[in-house]
Amino acid sequence: MFIRGSRDREHLLELYITGEDGGQPAVRPDAVTHQPRQWPLSPDERLLLVVLGQRYLLHDANPQPISRQQAALMLAELQPDANWSVKRVEHLVTDVRLRLSAASVHGLLREEVGEPVGNTLNDNLLRELILSTTLVPPDLALLDGLS
Repeated sequence: MFIRGSRDREHLLELYITGEDGGQPAVRPDAVTHQPRQWPLSPDERLLLVVLGQRYLLHDANPQPISRQQAALMLAELQPDANWSVKRVEHLVTDVRLRLSAASVHGLLREEVGEPVGNTLNDNLLRELILSTTLVPPDLALLDGLS
């Protein structure tokens, strides 16, 4: 686990689970690691969500999604012939939220979060995608064409 400290320092914290006797667990190098459930995304969805969630992938202290307008402008710069617009951004993000919500991810629908909604739905979506490792910092390489 990485913990942010003062002056942009990061600290690696290693956690151990202990049993009832308080002892350290046995080392199990051959134990299977269970991967989180990663969500399938189309190439356009992945690119859009990396643009929208770049602050999360950069590990900003209090990340928020960028605006739909800013995302559309950035996407149009990356893919000038792809007809990126605010409406297309909205539709793709909504499609992903609905798909994950149907798969039991909570907090992606207006009725689940209450008013005022603000950025909450997109924040919850991006946090799920980061937590599930569907989006990871190396995905930022998709933005390399931006000036």
